[in-house]
Amino acid sequence: MDKKEARKKALIDRKSYDNLNRSNDLVKFIIENKILDRFNNIGIYYPIGKEINIMELVNHYKNKSFYLPKTNEEIEFIKYSLNDELIDGPFNTKEPKGNSIDRNLIDCYIIPCVAISKSNQRIGYGKGYYDRYLNGYKGYKIGICYKEYGNLDLELDSYDVYLDMKLLG
Repeated sequence: MDKKEARKKALIDRKSYDNLNRSNDLVKFIIENKILDRFNNIGIYYPIGKEINIMELVNHYKNKSFYLPKTNEEIEFIKYSLNDELIDGPFNTKEPKGNSIDRNLIDCYIIPCVAISKSNQRIGYGKGYYDRYLNGYKGYKIGICYKEYGNLDLELDSYDVYLDMKLLG
């Protein structure tokens, strides 16, 4: 299966998944396994469609700083605190207001994935925002994906983001 086919199939299939239970289970797994304990500044995402929702992490880790993406011509991350106002962005996203932060000040990014290859490369929606943003980033990258599409045998492009860890819901 090529990348385009995998993306299309994953997006269709996940419409039938129970993302509430999977989201809750994955957040619980992250907390119980102390996956974020060593990080202080964490880039996360606001879920769109049937993406796995990890926003509960903000509520649990009150001593950490979280950042959400804002998309203009490129993606940038802005500090987000619980109950901050979010505005409507492109692609049916919710985005924070404020000034962007240098990407290298964020210790870890938790990245939504449509699919992930066996070699831990991310497949997103196909616009390349995360690929460009994370190109050359030296920090830790965690991909979040449904388990059915988290270990695909695919040949990807050299610019597709390599993940340090994948978490499957």
